[in-house]
Amino acid sequence: MLPTFYAWSTEHIRRVFEAKSEHDCLKALDDTFSQRLEFTFNGSPLPRAGLQKIVLAMLQTSGFCLNVDWLNAVEVPRDGSNRNGMLGGYYIIRNVKKPVPGSSELACFERHKSVNVVIESESTDPSVDSRRIVKLAIVATDVPVQATQPPL
Repeated sequence: MLPTFYAWSTEHIRRVFEAKSEHDCLKALDDTFSQRLEFTFNGSPLPRAGLQKIVLAMLQTSGFCLNVDWLNAVEVPRDGSNRNGMLGGYYIIRNVKKPVPGSSELACFERHKSVNVVIESESTDPSVDSRRIVKLAIVATDVPVQATQPPL
C-alpha cells in the first residue's frame, strides 16, 4: 500500500515550496501536478503554467527561502491502496516577500492556503507511485507579518 494522501501531499508540497533552485522547483512541480491539471486560484481558473508562474515568482522573490507549515488535512481514499482519492488541507507558507503598496520595498507575509485536491495514479503499474494532483482548488490570502518590537 502507498503512503497516505496526507503524507504524500506534505512531502510533495514541501518539495515544491521549499526548493532551493528553479530546477528543483520545476522537478517538484512535475512530480506533484499532472500535465492535465485542472486548477482554480481564488475561484479563477488558470492553466497549469499559471501555477508554475505563481510558485516560481514566490520562490524567486523570497530568495528560495520559503517554509511550509501544514495545520490540518482530511483525506478520502477511493481505493484500499491509496492510489486515487481526495484531500482537503490547510497550510501556511512563511517568508513570502511582496512589495509594500506604493513602494519598491519588500515586506514579509504569510500565505494562508486552503486546498482541495483530487489525486490520481497516472500508471496502472501497482509497483510505481505515479500519483499526481489532477484537480486543484486553492483559496489563499497573504497576511502581513508584524515585526516584533523590543520592549522599552
